[in-house]
Amino acid sequence: MAKLGLIFLGIFLGILDVLYPSPAEDHTADGPVVDTMYGPIKGVYLEQGSMFLGVPFAAPPVGSLRWQPPQPPSKWGPKTYNATAPSAACIQQECGPDDADTIGQCPPSRKKSEDCLYLNVFVPFKTDKSKLPVIFWIHGGNFWGGSAMGPLYDGRFLANKTKTVVVAANYRLSALGFLVAGQGEGAATGNFGILDQIAALQWIQDNIAEFGGDKDRVTIFGQSAGAYSVVLHMTVNKSDHLFHRAIAASPPLSLTFRSRVGAIIYGDEFSRQLNCTLGDMRCLRAASASQVSKAQYAVRTKIVNPFDLIELFEPWGPTVDGDLVRGQVVDAFENGMFQKKPLIIGSTTEEAIAFVYETGQILSTLEYEAAVYGLFLTEGSAVLRQYPPSHSGDERPIDSVLVTHYLFPCPARYAIRNAAKHNDTDLWLYVFAHPLSFKHVWGNFTHCEGHVCHGTDVVFAFQSQTLRGYHFTADEQVLADSMAYYYGNFAHTGDPNKPASRLTKQASSDPPRWPPYLSSENYTNIRFNTPNSLEQGYLQEKCDFWDSISPYP
Repeated sequence: MAKLGLIFLGIFLGILDVLYPSPAEDHTADGPVVDTMYGPIKGVYLEQGSMFLGVPFAAPPVGSLRWQPPQPPSKWGPKTYNATAPSAACIQQECGPDDADTIGQCPPSRKKSEDCLYLNVFVPFKTDKSKLPVIFWIHGGNFWGGSAMGPLYDGRFLANKTKTVVVAANYRLSALGFLVAGQGEGAATGNFGILDQIAALQWIQDNIAEFGGDKDRVTIFGQSAGAYSVVLHMTVNKSDHLFHRAIAASPPLSLTFRSRVGAIIYGDEFSRQLNCTLGDMRCLRAASASQVSKAQYAVRTKIVNPFDLIELFEPWGPTVDGDLVRGQVVDAFENGMFQKKPLIIGSTTEEAIAFVYETGQILSTLEYEAAVYGLFLTEGSAVLRQYPPSHSGDERPIDSVLVTHYLFPCPARYAIRNAAKHNDTDLWLYVFAHPLSFKHVWGNFTHCEGHVCHGTDVVFAFQSQTLRGYHFTADEQVLADSMAYYYGNFAHTGDPNKPASRLTKQASSDPPRWPPYLSSENYTNIRFNTPNSLEQGYLQEKCDFWDSISPYP
């Protein structure tokens, strides 16, 4: 069973650069200038509106600020900040100068840096001064990789079609984002990546009005680890006042956040890799970014709890600290400990193919059964009865189905149904079921051709593929525009069906009414496809099984 850290592998293969205008060729003298609380910034005009790239929302988290909560950036005014090029990605294993950008999340420069707390703002073309709602994008990458600066997340089309201001921000990853080590003042307490997201949301509250955005209508939208972050923020008190609605695309809600004790044990192993005495923060802060990157990669297979092997799927990530992260997300929804805000949640039909097949190795029946027992222990026999091996010589097809159901749609269904039980009625569930039509887009990862792998829906949500010459079919464009219509309505009104005054139906046919996911609506979800359709009881039998053995954290 492949590591979840590469769950985005394959999306936008071959799209190595994005057509961001560079200051040398596209930055005109009359580029847009906006005053922020830190000073004026200058961006770039677009056919779709304008954009501001690489805007600092926090001080560089380096030196003494490494493993500290994000601090406000220094003021640069009255000098004008040049916001015309993306920033570096945060430190990670991928996105180096010689790495192919197989996931479309790397900045075109391929630069990586600890100094990475920057965001992009995309403002749609509009003819009046009314305030527009804001969509805040949180990128995926298993809390291990990715960047808001890549071509996949160019928000100019999403902003223009939804008539929203789109903001996308980096956040610290892996050890720099989530290390727990040391004691007392100066200790690394973890969850810095989540605090970075909160700092970016606070930046929106403080500055977005100058871009024409409405700080009182903020929708957080994320995919994969970004979607897990979205649902986590619905349980975090410090986030409550910073957003008003949420869209979670493929959150892997069966993955467990580490306990503080488990995170300390894991952090101790990281310290050993750097030849530091356990808890010696001075030594840890003296390590170079390159040394940190190597150490955080070296510990990725460290097993803290041999009875909870699911931790191997997410080596770095949020820690239950009793303050910011009070517990596991699924448990919080079960117990009603979440913010009752409008929520859209969903998954693709074949999430796990991308990472079950990414090693290229055949999975034997013996290996498959061993993996099932290793993950599910005493429930292994029951799981194998639901997902029996084929004895065909390669068990990757059934493993892909099992992992898809277990990590994505079934825990999402469990969470949303529990939300409904606690009287949250503004809930919508989707299933994305359309494979990409682009020829050669998957490159050597042919296993995703004709399949709806993890992340496929993001391509339709952002519609940024045209920047590198890929074009939807006519039916796919209808699908993409229907998603823009639903998500735009949701950002404006809190209901994907309630039209915003300035938002027109961009699909060539009327999108169907998308019923809320409630028992009174027979638990109906929308199936994004060509054409869209409604369905009831998606994966009813399989998800009932997972609920019965309760494998969720």
